[in-house]
Formats: sequence, structure tokens, C-alpha cells
Amino acid sequence: MNKPLNHSSVKEVFYQYYPPLCLFAGRLVNNEEAAADITEEVFIKLWHKQPDFSKYKNIKAVLYIAVKNACLNYLQQQKRNTARQYAFAYFTQNESEGCIQNEIIRAEILREVYAALQQLPKEQRRVMQLLFTEGLDSKAVAAALNISIHTVKKHKLNGLKAIRKKLGVPGLIIIAALAHV
Repeated sequence: MNKPLNHSSVKEVFYQYYPPLCLFAGRLVNNEEAAADITEEVFIKLWHKQPDFSKYKNIKAVLYIAVKNACLNYLQQQKRNTARQYAFAYFTQNESEGCIQNEIIRAEILREVYAALQQLPKEQRRVMQLLFTEGLDSKAVAAALNISIHTVKKHKLNGLKAIRKKLGVPGLIIIAALAHV
């Protein structure tokens, strides 16, 4: 049974550490608005895990480690988003008629990739969908499906191999196409 929430300790910790944690996060992600959001999310997550911050032996270390990890997750997501934007730009880089042709090609590739994806075994297909269509990382997929990260990576590798074999196209095209399914 949890002890009653100690609002004064949470408030005190928040006001004491929020500004330096925002500065720290801002230096890591190079985006003040994202840094503030990340820092707030860390406080919210910790509060949900342990509503009485006085139970933490070294709250300062816990907060800095949590903010660092959240910043790394944010940067990884930004990297994935950038890769998707580059892949999309690749397909749409030509002028209007070329752009239309690229969109037709892209749609056909997506149709073929989607059809190949549907032929994968159920577990592989679900892992691939979570990774590529929902943009989750391997750890999040493992948690969502209650399987190990090793199993997620194995399904991803086998799924990409099967699709590549079926379609006879390089893996980068498959990944770029799947990122937009």
C-alpha cells in the first residue's frame, strides 16, 4: 500500500531540479521546447512510479539519468524521422511530371511490399508492422508483444530477408517503403 502523496516534496524537487534539467536536456537535444517537454515527462513518469520522491536515495542522480535517457530516445526518434523524410524526398525529388511518376512507382512498391508483408508469419508480420508502420523501436516492440529484444531483432532480420527475397530489391528500398506504409 502506497503512503499518501507528499506534494511538498514533489513540488520542492521539481522547483529545485527542473531549471537545471531543462538546461541539461537542451544541451543534449539542441531544442529548448523539446528539452522542457522531455524534462516534464521525466517528472511525470517518476511521479507515477514513485509518488513520494523522498524515497529516492539520490533523486538528483535519478533525474539526470532519466533525462539523459529520455533525450537519447528523443534523438533516436528524430533520426528515424529524418531518415523517413530523406526517403520521401528521394521518391519525390523530380519536377511535377517526374514527381507524379515517382509517386506511382512509390505506390506500386508499397503495394508489393505490403503484399509481401502480409505473407510473413504472424509474429514476424506483427513485429515488422510495429517497427516500420508505427515507428516503435525494438525495445518498445519487445514490451508491447511481451517478447525479448533478441526475438524482435530476429523477426526483423528474417522479415526483411523474406521480403527482399520475394521482391528482389535492396533492403534500403524496403525499409524506406515500409516507413510510409
